[in-house]
Amino acid sequence: MAVAAGTVSAQKSKVIAAYQLIETGKFEEAKTFIEEASNDDKTLGWPKTWHARGLLCQTAYQKGLEDKDVKKCQLYDDQLYVAYESYENARKLDKTGRMDDQLAPLYVLLANKLLKEGEKKYAAEQYQDAMKAYEHVILINNNPIVAAETDTSLVYNTALAAYMSRDWDKATGYLEQLNGYGYSPNIPHLLYATHLAEHDTLAAEEALIDGIHRYDDNEDLVLLLVDLLLRTDDADRAVAVLDTAAKAHPENYVFPYATGLVYEHTEQYEKAIASYKDAIVLAPDEPRLYINIGACYYNTGVRIQAEARQITNNREFLHEKTRSEAAFESAREWLKKADEKDPGNEKVVRLLALLKS
Repeated sequence: MAVAAGTVSAQKSKVIAAYQLIETGKFEEAKTFIEEASNDDKTLGWPKTWHARGLLCQTAYQKGLEDKDVKKCQLYDDQLYVAYESYENARKLDKTGRMDDQLAPLYVLLANKLLKEGEKKYAAEQYQDAMKAYEHVILINNNPIVAAETDTSLVYNTALAAYMSRDWDKATGYLEQLNGYGYSPNIPHLLYATHLAEHDTLAAEEALIDGIHRYDDNEDLVLLLVDLLLRTDDADRAVAVLDTAAKAHPENYVFPYATGLVYEHTEQYEKAIASYKDAIVLAPDEPRLYINIGACYYNTGVRIQAEARQITNNREFLHEKTRSEAAFESAREWLKKADEKDPGNEKVVRLLALLKS
């Protein structure tokens, strides 16, 4: 038994010596001692073995940055993560909790380093590495001995890194967490894009609908939903969504304008013109409203002309010709108004040229 005790004491003495070597910057020697202790059954379960290993990784990394010495930052592969794992082992093995006071400030310093690492990796478009760093900061912040408040900006950055690395499951998880905090209308927008990337249009639609109800600043979400409904050939629902939005925000011209776009898209030109005119009441200086009305009248005239070519009765033909000319004249009037609002607009110039031909 005396021999066994002596062996344990010898292994522990190497860990104690490693602390001294870390203090004096002899990191390679410290690593040799710590690795021997961390691979020996007699000191494998000793919390200080892992505390020393984490401290070595973190101290050497910091010193390597200060000295611009890459070797000190590469004592281990993924050195900062080895530090994290080591501290976690130390905490789990320390059943008394006496080491918590030593570990807490080390965790905080480590989180700061990992946050900077994540920012650097994100800027370099290494999104998976950025996500890994950010996720470890979240783990540290959630650690009971640190117990930091939830940093929603960090969660957002993690969600972006997951999104950019096309890890849709993780991106969805973080974005839904942010939605729970009411973080920003940009969150359902990203959720919508994430679901579309997975070809799940139903989930994309639900994300937008939830966002519209969750956030007051929801104009972009409404328009995205309308665009999605149009792409799925559901124009009636798109109009219903816009009607609801217009009632909730009667001062916002965008909603009747978008309704006009839906009707124009489905070639219901009279309804489109009526919606655009409603929008003009709210935004009389908006050129695109005048342009779109002019385009609707022009397209109405073209359609009447095309249908008139099929008529054999001369009286009916002349009647339709008069109607088409009236539509073209209305188009000219509105396009001239548009030109006054936005001189030289390419679409206006093109349509006016067509009307002269």
